[in-house]
Amino acid sequence: MSDDFFKKMELETGTKLNPVQRAAIEHDEGPLLLLASPGSGKTTTLNFKIAYLILEKKVNPRAILGLTFSKAAAHEMAERFHGWFHHLIGTTASFSTIHSFAFQVVRDYASLNQLQYTIIEGALEKTANQPMHKRMVLRRIFQEINRSVITEDQMDELLRMISFVKNRLLVEKDIRTLKTTIKNFTEIYLAYEQFKLRDPSHPLMDFDDMLTYANTILADDASLLANYQRRFEYILTDESQDTSLVQHQLVEKLALPHNNLCVVADDDQTLYSWRGADVSKIIHFKDTYPDATVLYMEQNYRSSKEIVETANQFIQRNKVRHPKKMFTENPSVRPITIEQLASYEDQTRYVINQLRQETNFEEVAILYRNNASSINVMNALDLANVPFYIKDVDHKFFSHWVLKDILHFIEFAQDPSDIDVLAQIHTKFAGYISKVQLQRLYELRNGEHAFDLLLQHVEMKFYQKKQLKTMKTVFASIQTARPAAALALIRNELGYEKNLRKMSDSLGFSIDYLLEMLNTIENVASDLPTALAFKERIVHLEQLMRDAKSNKHQNAVTLSTFHSAKGLEFNRVFMIDLINGVLPSSDNIKSYKDGQLEEMEEAARLFYVGMTRARHELHLISYRYKSKVVEESIFVGNVRQILNPDAAKRKNQQAQVRPSMRPPVELLPIEEKMRIAHKSFGEGTVLHLTGDVLDVQFDQGVEKQFSLQVCSENQLISIL
Repeated sequence: MSDDFFKKMELETGTKLNPVQRAAIEHDEGPLLLLASPGSGKTTTLNFKIAYLILEKKVNPRAILGLTFSKAAAHEMAERFHGWFHHLIGTTASFSTIHSFAFQVVRDYASLNQLQYTIIEGALEKTANQPMHKRMVLRRIFQEINRSVITEDQMDELLRMISFVKNRLLVEKDIRTLKTTIKNFTEIYLAYEQFKLRDPSHPLMDFDDMLTYANTILADDASLLANYQRRFEYILTDESQDTSLVQHQLVEKLALPHNNLCVVADDDQTLYSWRGADVSKIIHFKDTYPDATVLYMEQNYRSSKEIVETANQFIQRNKVRHPKKMFTENPSVRPITIEQLASYEDQTRYVINQLRQETNFEEVAILYRNNASSINVMNALDLANVPFYIKDVDHKFFSHWVLKDILHFIEFAQDPSDIDVLAQIHTKFAGYISKVQLQRLYELRNGEHAFDLLLQHVEMKFYQKKQLKTMKTVFASIQTARPAAALALIRNELGYEKNLRKMSDSLGFSIDYLLEMLNTIENVASDLPTALAFKERIVHLEQLMRDAKSNKHQNAVTLSTFHSAKGLEFNRVFMIDLINGVLPSSDNIKSYKDGQLEEMEEAARLFYVGMTRARHELHLISYRYKSKVVEESIFVGNVRQILNPDAAKRKNQQAQVRPSMRPPVELLPIEEKMRIAHKSFGEGTVLHLTGDVLDVQFDQGVEKQFSLQVCSENQLISIL
């Protein structure tokens, strides 16, 4: 009878299923763990399983619940099911995210018990007064406890940590052991929870509370739980490797007593432990369900032979995983390309050159770990007139205080009488201007240079006056320098980078992230002639990012983080910024050296997800220099070893024997260096180059020395 079903479905849909898929579909009693490798057709299998239950087993569609991790996945499942089976099945099954289902439980419970609640999370209107919004509440609590205003970076970390605590169902004792950059996190968390429950008859709830409340409700209200258990005879969960502990517990309660539960997961694609995902439930599925059936969907239908075999060998280096062995019957297409370029700037040039002959941009993806990478890629694509779509539009770069600081420095250099601008930055450079002195400036304001007013009319110590005169000279240099040189002056001569490092130490910011912001800003400024052009470029890029969202389903290159690329596939994939410190991150490497494997294995899974997005062509791109010497990602080294074990071994031996013989940058002829120096500083300067030391005399008679090391076009490395 089953054969008839599969033959009929093949005729109806044109889809032929392999033996493992058929076994998963026919399994209709008890728990099933379906471990699905990338590109193995899990969505197809899930939808056919639902159709099988309805058409062959005569299960009421309303008795089937499909739970997914994201709205996009739930929508895709429902859309595909409708496309394949709507003419055969009048009523579809229920497809929902776990969050949505939990919210339904809360609503049902509140209705039965005539309770009220208020959701304090969702869209935050900038023009509206929303004192009960989650962000507003946390901002106030943070300020009360830490006596400082929370930054956007800190808010993001605070929200992540609160979500982590709730999804892992941690108690106070465990919370106090968590590693976080948020000062007094435990006290802030407890105060936040207390605030929401100040009126127990009308609690305030955020999105994660929906999960914890629903879990508690189903644990305490046997009657309501029994209603759900009677209603849903079969439960199917997708992307279950991303499910948190509280979500697992919800599903386990619903599935009782028959446990007609189909869990689809790939432990090799677990990417969200940092926000509470708990893959241990998948790894130890048999501990929870001793009578469970475990099936392995290992055949990849997506990618070429080279990509599948390499990715399979790569991920098998992880220790905590089910022993899957992904394979494919697809033919070879082309070898995986590994490029270690001289500099960060060469990376974008490489990608642009690769795309010059491309016409089918919709089948191209550029993948990266951090959203900050999208700015430089977007800038390069725009200059090359290559259309693009950004999957995760993140405006944080354009609203970030580091960018605002840089713009304020440039604005003050252009108009040193503007005390309002100086007030924004007076603590962020080595001017030693106090709040009292700044207030005196406001009283003296008359259109003159702010520093002259300070020097002539405000009581200052000798060292302050000396330093202020130096700062005046630097700001004068910034006023006439091209943006690239101006940024180098801000970063080094004004002491802005040193200030960022101090702030990171005292406030718990990530210095790597802040320096990445500076590097990105410098990259945008690199070829621009004037400060005005730089400001206009920033505004233009922000608008481009807004517009890029509308390019979905257009003939445009997709820009995406590795996290958000899961579930997508493209003919050509470029994985960029593959250096140690990015993928894996510095924290990943540190934890690995401390003997902890979890973070490094998750970083490897992220790399694996990137590789398996590619159908035919995969480019792994790293570089040797970005403001400092950097190392190729150890994951790229792993791939090299897989592709050519002998060559990788020789390279490692050479690196150990002659570590200092490889120059950190490519040195260009003196004529090329001088061309780049003139390009950076403009024609109103006198330049003299001795070796790599560049003497610059600006048109006001100001002299500076730069260490000019060029790894590609216009890269000023440091200032002496």
